[in-house]
Amino acid sequence: MKIRIRFKIALVAASLALLLAMNSAAKAVDDYVPGQMVCQVLPGYDIDDINTTYGTTMSSYIVEMGAYLLITEPGQDADSLAAVISDNPSVVFCTPNYILDAPEAVQSSQPFLDENVVSNPHIQSALTSLAIDEAQTVSNGAGVKVAVIDVGVNLTHPMLASAVTSGYDYVSNDLVSNDEPGGRSSGHGTFVAGVVNLVAPRAQIVAYRVLDTAGRGNGFSVAQAVIAAVNTGCKVVNLSMVMNTRHPVLDDAILYAREHDVMVVAAAGNDSSDVDKFPADDSYTLSVAAIDSMNHKADFSNYGNKVDVCAPGTHIYAPFLDTMYARWDGTSFAAPFVAGEAALLFSINPYASWNDIRDAIEDNAQSVDSLNPGLEGKLGFGVIDPLAAVHAFSPFVCGDMDGNGVGPDISDVVYFVEYVFGSGPAPDNLAVGDLNGDGSDADITDLIYLVDFSFARGPKPTCGL
Repeated sequence: MKIRIRFKIALVAASLALLLAMNSAAKAVDDYVPGQMVCQVLPGYDIDDINTTYGTTMSSYIVEMGAYLLITEPGQDADSLAAVISDNPSVVFCTPNYILDAPEAVQSSQPFLDENVVSNPHIQSALTSLAIDEAQTVSNGAGVKVAVIDVGVNLTHPMLASAVTSGYDYVSNDLVSNDEPGGRSSGHGTFVAGVVNLVAPRAQIVAYRVLDTAGRGNGFSVAQAVIAAVNTGCKVVNLSMVMNTRHPVLDDAILYAREHDVMVVAAAGNDSSDVDKFPADDSYTLSVAAIDSMNHKADFSNYGNKVDVCAPGTHIYAPFLDTMYARWDGTSFAAPFVAGEAALLFSINPYASWNDIRDAIEDNAQSVDSLNPGLEGKLGFGVIDPLAAVHAFSPFVCGDMDGNGVGPDISDVVYFVEYVFGSGPAPDNLAVGDLNGDGSDADITDLIYLVDFSFARGPKPTCGL
C-alpha cells in the first residue's frame, strides 16, 4: 500500500513538474517569434556558413547593422540554436527574434470612443497644462519629420490626412501603413500620431506599421523601421511599445539613430513598477512616464531610475479609427507629447545635435518629486515644459519686441510704438514684429494687430508660424 501511495505521489509530482515546464516553455516561446533568429556577424564572414551548418535560411538583412533574420528548420527551437551559433567567434550576437507589445494592449486598456466628436481635441487639459498653444507661437514643428512606429496610422482621418504620409508596412509587407480595425490595439498608432500633431501641427508624420492589431510585433521589424526612418530624414522617432528582453538589433538601430542626431522617444510601460522595459531603458532613448492632471504619477505608469521625463497620460483626447475620436490612458500617449516637443525644437534649429534636444527637454522639465512622495528621483527630470524649452532654445519669440524673452505684453506694445514712430530702437530681430504673418517685418499693420491682441480684440500673433 505504501509503495502505491508513494508511486501516486511521485506521479502527481512528475505531472506537476511537467505542467510547470510546459507553461514555462509556452511563456518562453511567446516572448519570441518561433523559428526566427536575428544574428549579426563580423565583416567578411559569410552567413552561408551558418546556413549550411545549421540548415537555416536568410529571410532579410539590415545592411547598416550587418544583421540577418534567419529562419530555422521546422520544429527547431530558435532559442537553443541561437545559443549554439553565438559560440562562433565570427558571430557578434545571435538571439531569437523577440516580441514587442503596445503597452495598452498588454494591460488590456481600451479607449472610450467619441463617435459624435463632442469635444475639441485642441482644447483639453493635457494641452493647456503644457501651454502648447503658447509654445506654438514660437515653433509649430514645420520642416520636421516624425516617425510613428506603431500599428499604423489612419491615413484618411480628417485631422491627420494632410499631416501623415505612409512609410512601410512590415506586417503586411506593403507600402500602405494603415491602422487596421479589429483588434485591441486598433487605433493605437492613429492616437499616437494625433498627439504628435496636437503638439507639433506642422510636422510631417511618417507612419511605419510594425505591430499587428493585437499590438504585437518583433524587434527585427522595429529595427528595420527605425533605420528606414533615419535614412528618409526623420528627426524624431516615437516608440510606444515595450518588451521584457533587450533586443540587440533594435539596440543597435537606436544607436544608429543617436549617431545621426535623431531623437528616439519611448514609453516607460504600464506595469506600475520600477522594472525597466526595453526600449525605454536604452541609453539613447528618452523614457517617458505618465502623469495625471494633478501631476501625480498615473496609477498604471512605470517609474524608476531610467525614466527621463513625464508627460500627461490620462484622459487624453485624440483621433481614432474612421472619423472618430477617443479618450485613452497610457504611457503610449505620454511619449508622443515628448516626441512633439522634440519636433518643435528641431524646427527651430534643424541642425541641433541629439545632446542639444535632450538637454532642452530635460533641463526645462519641472520636477514633480514633491507631489509624488516615495517616488523622488523615480520620475526623471519631471513634467515636460515645451514653452520653456522653445524659449530657451530660441531667441525668437513672436511679439517680443523688447527682447526680454516674454511676449507679447504691454511693454512690447510700448516698445513697438516707439520704434514705429521713430523714437525708439529697432528690435534685435525684426521678424518678431511680423505679428500678422504677412512677410512684412514690424510695420504699422503689425502694431495695430498687436494692440488689438493686447486689448483682447484680435487673435494671437503668429509671425507666420
